[in-house]
Amino acid sequence: MMKPSVTVVLIILTSISALAQEMPVNPVLYGIRTHYGFIIPHSSELQDISQSNPWGVQIEWSKLMTRKRSWDNCNCYAQTGLSFNYFNYGNPDQLGNSYNLIYFAEPLLSYKKRVFYSLRAGAGVTFLDQVYDEESNPENTFYSAPLSFLLLLNFNINYRISPHYTASVTAHYNHISNGGMRQPNKGMNFPTFGLGLTYSPEPITLEERARQNQRRGTLQGYARLFGTLPGVDATEEFPEERKLLLGLSGGGLWYFSNFNALNLGVELVRDGSFKEKAERAGEDYDHHIIGLMLGHNFVFGRFTFNQQIGYYAYRPFPSTSKDFYQRYELLYLIGKRYQIGTSLKAHGHVAENLDVRLGILF
Repeated sequence: MMKPSVTVVLIILTSISALAQEMPVNPVLYGIRTHYGFIIPHSSELQDISQSNPWGVQIEWSKLMTRKRSWDNCNCYAQTGLSFNYFNYGNPDQLGNSYNLIYFAEPLLSYKKRVFYSLRAGAGVTFLDQVYDEESNPENTFYSAPLSFLLLLNFNINYRISPHYTASVTAHYNHISNGGMRQPNKGMNFPTFGLGLTYSPEPITLEERARQNQRRGTLQGYARLFGTLPGVDATEEFPEERKLLLGLSGGGLWYFSNFNALNLGVELVRDGSFKEKAERAGEDYDHHIIGLMLGHNFVFGRFTFNQQIGYYAYRPFPSTSKDFYQRYELLYLIGKRYQIGTSLKAHGHVAENLDVRLGILF
């Protein structure tokens, strides 16, 4: 007679084997893409230096999240991974080249037919080999720090050639900024268009799954703490310095679909760079800001892409003549309540700063 302990072990091993067969391994994907585009001259002083056409190549590694648990997170299949991009900005003396490492998430907006659509959001670091210099490169006010940040948003039309190969036509919106840590930092916005090819060593078949009404019609609160180190330019009397910016934001979300939510909130900011600038000028401006926020969230599983319009309800320091600003957030959910991510603040096409943030949902 088989011993009870041996029986238990066999039952456990059989269960694990059956579970492994029910939970397929997420397929690994390898891809290559090309880019060709143009630079948006978002101020008159950038008109001349923007007259070039960036081009680039991209290689990437990713996984397609096919398990049911991943589907239940967002009612969609999604791809996540890393890409390395090289961009040549068509102006070697002033703009040079960039080398970029990006982490991205790409939900599939459809998946049942050969032609399907996807949306990608990503963030990462960029190395720029030709930046602003007061004497040798004064016209490049797009970026002044060799190590900066890149944010992107892509829309892709994909064609499944076979279970192993997928071709794509892509439209990209790319933004480079140093997060306000060094000036000038007007930021470069350059849309690109391109072609791509993705290969999977394992054949990909996506089974049809039912969508669950998990969020639609619900309300949710949020709070976020954020910070960055904006720079204050050097003068004849003072050195270049970086001062701490700290902020707290909070509000509510209303989900009008499983993927989309409207948000309303407020943010409070203490900007140490404003305090430093006021003291250098011999002024006594308050360096706090209150902004009222209205926006829209794309929510795909653990990733949230948030676009907000902010109104300056309180802004004593005259940092800008504009009454409104934009904020773009990319957040990742840890567990069920906590978020980590980054945010870009801009006035029109001009970036002000890039921060790191921690959040909680309740």
